[in-house]
Amino acid sequence: MNKLLTRGGVEFIAVFLGIFLSLWVDAKIKSKDLKVEKIQVHDLLLKQTDELLLYTDERLRLYDRQVKRGQYLINNWNDLKQTNFTDKNEFITDIWFSIKNAYYPDFSTYETLMESGQINLVDFETIKMFGKLYKKMDDINNVQTKELEWRDFIENRLMIQHSDLFIKFEFPFDLFELFDNTKKDKVIYAHLKSIFSIHGVRKTRIIAMREEMLSIKNHLEKIKYQ
Repeated sequence: MNKLLTRGGVEFIAVFLGIFLSLWVDAKIKSKDLKVEKIQVHDLLLKQTDELLLYTDERLRLYDRQVKRGQYLINNWNDLKQTNFTDKNEFITDIWFSIKNAYYPDFSTYETLMESGQINLVDFETIKMFGKLYKKMDDINNVQTKELEWRDFIENRLMIQHSDLFIKFEFPFDLFELFDNTKKDKVIYAHLKSIFSIHGVRKTRIIAMREEMLSIKNHLEKIKYQ
């Protein structure tokens, strides 16, 4: 009887140890997999930040030129005939093509991580910083919507109030000729001046966003090996 009990006890301990070791190994594997996944998410967000910075720098170069050209046009409003442009079409593209010149950064990696819940694998500070950055796009989109509305208003006013000019000039690359012949229309001038003001507002807000991107990049690089 004692031998049976002893044998049963040994078998029980063996089974228990087997289960314990199996669970321990499984936990170790899961812990390692989780660590790998955390590193992957971290690296994806760092790559996302680098791409956002590259895109933002490219857009800011455009917006710097855009603001200067808008100011130039306003300052020379009464002398458009005498104005000489090195590249007239590029000038017009910069100040007039709202959709082409809009700021549309690619947040797809961040959005995917949010939808999958994997964003929770990084530290709370990173989550908070990215969330704040992402939310700032609401303000910029509101500004860009207003720019498009006012630009379309000018276009419609030119076609409705000054339709006779379209017999002679082509839109939009004869924009300066159209403006020169409608420069006494204060409604056009007021809306155009407001558009150029919006260009400056957008540039300022994007510069602020860039600073936040740099803060995120610095934070991610700091915690990389923790």
